[in-house]
Amino acid sequence: MHPEHAHLILELVFDFVQPGPLSRSGDDRRLRPPRPVWVDLARLYPRPERARPFPEGWDVQAVVPGDLLAWRRTTTGTWIAEVQYRIRRGDDSEGVRHTAWIPAEAVRPRHDAPARKDQS
Repeated sequence: MHPEHAHLILELVFDFVQPGPLSRSGDDRRLRPPRPVWVDLARLYPRPERARPFPEGWDVQAVVPGDLLAWRRTTTGTWIAEVQYRIRRGDDSEGVRHTAWIPAEAVRPRHDAPARKDQS
């Protein structure tokens, strides 16, 4: 992804962040309530050139819905997203819920779902 595109994605997703005090851990930004996003798993798990298809395996090439929990600032000054999302098998079974820190360019706002209500 071109760096300018990553910057635009960050701007769109940061539109969700409410101004407020910084967390104790520095410049991290927790989102309450979490915000709906799309996660591009293929950006996290690029397809190897010499892989044989295995349809029953975990589908790490899909774009899946997720919840953006926080933005975290790295030591290099870039932002990574803390996101909770579900990875499914190729047979579209229920899958596994996963929480991970992922690069900003693998996340984009999801406009087809309302944000969850704050439960705190």
